[in-house]
Amino acid sequence: MKAHLITIGDEILIGQIIDSNSAYIAKKLNEIGLEVEEILSIPDDKDFIRNTLHYSLNKADVVITTGGLGPTKDDVTKNALCEFLETELVVDEMILAELEDRYQKLNRPMNDLNRAQALVPKGSIALKNPLGTAPGLLTETNGKLLFNLQGVPFEMKNLINTEVIPRLQQKFDFPFVVHRFLSVSDYPESDLAIALSDWEGNLPADFHFAYLPERSKVKLRISVKGNNKSELDKRIQLEVDKLIPIIGSRLDSTTNDLVQQILGEKLKELGMSIATAESCTGGAIAQMLTNVPGSSNYFMGSVVSYATEAKENVLNVSNELIEKYTVVSKEVALAMARGVRELLKTQIAVSTTGVAGPAKGEDGKEVGTVWIAVTDGKNTMAKMYFFPYLEREDFIQQVSKLALQNALQFLNQFH
Repeated sequence: MKAHLITIGDEILIGQIIDSNSAYIAKKLNEIGLEVEEILSIPDDKDFIRNTLHYSLNKADVVITTGGLGPTKDDVTKNALCEFLETELVVDEMILAELEDRYQKLNRPMNDLNRAQALVPKGSIALKNPLGTAPGLLTETNGKLLFNLQGVPFEMKNLINTEVIPRLQQKFDFPFVVHRFLSVSDYPESDLAIALSDWEGNLPADFHFAYLPERSKVKLRISVKGNNKSELDKRIQLEVDKLIPIIGSRLDSTTNDLVQQILGEKLKELGMSIATAESCTGGAIAQMLTNVPGSSNYFMGSVVSYATEAKENVLNVSNELIEKYTVVSKEVALAMARGVRELLKTQIAVSTTGVAGPAKGEDGKEVGTVWIAVTDGKNTMAKMYFFPYLEREDFIQQVSKLALQNALQFLNQFH
């Protein structure tokens, strides 16, 4: 079985917003064994929508659109759907009653645009949307399912989980899909591919293997599909067990978790705490750590020592050290890590000092230069990176991920 995803909205095509909806839907469909064949982005244009529906429903068994269900003039999905189905909009009395009740509770009058939210194509099923005013739509045509969902991400996600996935599983018998992920650090992709060539060449024919490179690490994905999940789990574990010894100490994790989650689990396992001293990342590392539930068990806090004076006065980095080596240096990065570790009484600490741009640093360092340091009071690790082509925001994100990756490598090496 195949699925097509269609995102509708001029704002996507002009780059005003990023299409995160398709990534979320594709992931959820993959989890139930439904393969996404195509993802299309189209404008708020009735002819374009109608022609795309015709194309996708000829090729796919399930089509899911997002966007264009709102009350304004640029929301034309329902009208385009009516033209495609050769039908008309009719009032769904249940949806209308729910809208009237909602506006009454909000003590707000309903206008004609609000009432129009209760209009659905004749023959389609309205999908209740408790998080918004526009219902989703389900239409069965020629044995195929067409879902029209909201473009607002949190509304769409709710309907995917409460309506779309349950209805798909009820109607179709999907195979199980099992994925396993391995995170490998400090192993160039080409070298890793050579090391794994024999193992990869002996994979069963129904297995799929992929390299997913990131900065400073590579994620490996092993996938297999079938009808017996326990048997699939056993088969894929056999291959993982063969793979782990080949990768050796460069293996960080056998999950698809984010680096902050993997690091958090490692810290909890070791009973250790961490603090951060951030200059060029401006608190982004601390934000990543605190996005993990339960991180208060191991993350003690952060010092954003953006100015040189803060490095000296809060982290006790000596002015002589800064004058001798400059603020963006291995020595200062290590001094920052030591300072925040002592200040917040943690087992380890990680620091960043660099030049995010667009102008050179006050000490003349090139844009994109950064030092990351980790210490536990006894052992230290410091690395210099250079990212001259990254935009400022991308630079901060990449350096923050690298800082946590280095902290994880540090723990694996010394603890």
